[in-house]
Amino acid sequence: MLVDLLALTLLRVQFAAAAGVLLVLALRVPVRRLVGPEAVYKLWRLAPVAALVSIFPSLSEALKAGAAAQPPERLLAVAMLTVWVVGVVGLAGLIALAERAFRARARAGLEGPAVMGVFCPRLVIPHDFAKRFDAAERELVLAHERAHMRRGDPRGNLIITACQVLGWLNPFVHLGAAIARLDQEIACDADVVALTPKARKRYAETLMKAHACTAASPLACAFGRHPLVARVRVLAGPGPVAAEGLTVTIAALTAVTILAVWTLTPRGLDVPPFRVPGGEARVFVDGVTPPPLSRHVEALAQ
Repeated sequence: MLVDLLALTLLRVQFAAAAGVLLVLALRVPVRRLVGPEAVYKLWRLAPVAALVSIFPSLSEALKAGAAAQPPERLLAVAMLTVWVVGVVGLAGLIALAERAFRARARAGLEGPAVMGVFCPRLVIPHDFAKRFDAAERELVLAHERAHMRRGDPRGNLIITACQVLGWLNPFVHLGAAIARLDQEIACDADVVALTPKARKRYAETLMKAHACTAASPLACAFGRHPLVARVRVLAGPGPVAAEGLTVTIAALTAVTILAVWTLTPRGLDVPPFRVPGGEARVFVDGVTPPPLSRHVEALAQ
């Protein structure tokens, strides 16, 4: 029963995560126009929230409404969980190797501009940084990377990568992770341009110059890593809105997502109640629970 429950929970979480990704993809453009790029990046919290909510009992399970799900074949459930665990371990190992190689290239001055490190972030500057960019461009690049550090984006990349590892078999998770990193860069671009509005054109030119610089690490925040056209197009849009409006928007959408997942998630397995072997115990008013009577009879008979 436990294996069947875990297998169905895994499927349930993956479907909920896919639904969360599709919801964010549908909301990205209108939210960016109405609220701003920062709200779009924070929208990606809805996908893991939907996945987490699906683990808990839904409305149909609380009301015992509808037919209960049928347990899968035991061998199928075991095979599903085994494949998932192997994939999680394998992808986590590949990411660790990619991160190690990125750090080695960064120490050699072959990576960057980027921010490296989740809990102690630091700037990564290539050896030809001064030759590739002039003084004004270097200031814009550094302002971008400092904005990543101030916003805590390396920790966000860690969460995105963890979601990819846990949902490695779900193509919607990988699609959402790629677009979430793009929205992270767009939000950071908007922050820098808001601080230096007169440098908007120069900032776009710097993006074009740095576009060939790529980062192989999924945990790093790189200046020229993501699609250029989308980032330059957003620079011509409105700036970020006030923090109060952003907070209200994200809180409202999060509440709607939780309510929708809780309401729409179908009924799962009917888990039988746990019973203590040896009969049912009686509870007295004073809270003392005696042992089952059958055991006393067997002891006297012996």
